[in-house]
Amino acid sequence: MPRRAIVQLGLAGLVLTGCSVKVVENVEPFRLGVTNAGDADKPRVERPEPVKRYQFECRGANGNPLIILSSLEEVWANTQYKKFADVVVTYVGLQPQVLAAEENAAVNVAVEAGAVGTRNDICLAIVKACTRNNPPTISTALYGLGGVPIVKGALTLAPMAPQAAVLTKWLKEVA
Repeated sequence: MPRRAIVQLGLAGLVLTGCSVKVVENVEPFRLGVTNAGDADKPRVERPEPVKRYQFECRGANGNPLIILSSLEEVWANTQYKKFADVVVTYVGLQPQVLAAEENAAVNVAVEAGAVGTRNDICLAIVKACTRNNPPTISTALYGLGGVPIVKGALTLAPMAPQAAVLTKWLKEVA
């Protein structure tokens, strides 16, 4: 049966079944970001851009930078995560650096475990430990950051991070 005949039969069927169309008048045109007509007159409040606190320069096995990111979540979610051999962490937030509540808690755990240095330096080492350490050189890298106290702080800051299982295993091996 030709396509035209099928379309005609379909239209005839709709007419015979009593299909109706309701015409709606006085409808405002669609506007992006407006949930109802009353909202059109109010300006939308824009969310401020989150303040960047850290810069993560993720490097490959050859030491060349692969990508620069601005949060631990971005580092963990990056498709090249397993290719990162090292991540250089730099604080780039507002000066002077004021530790967030989670960072303070992690630093407190590290200090109680024996970490030495300024609270900001300890925090930076903890954040670095939460990123990605190359498995063949992880022990050297973690001892370079400050060892067991820093790893305990990292597990406090990010207990569910991709690196957490590796850090937990490392703690058990050195204990």
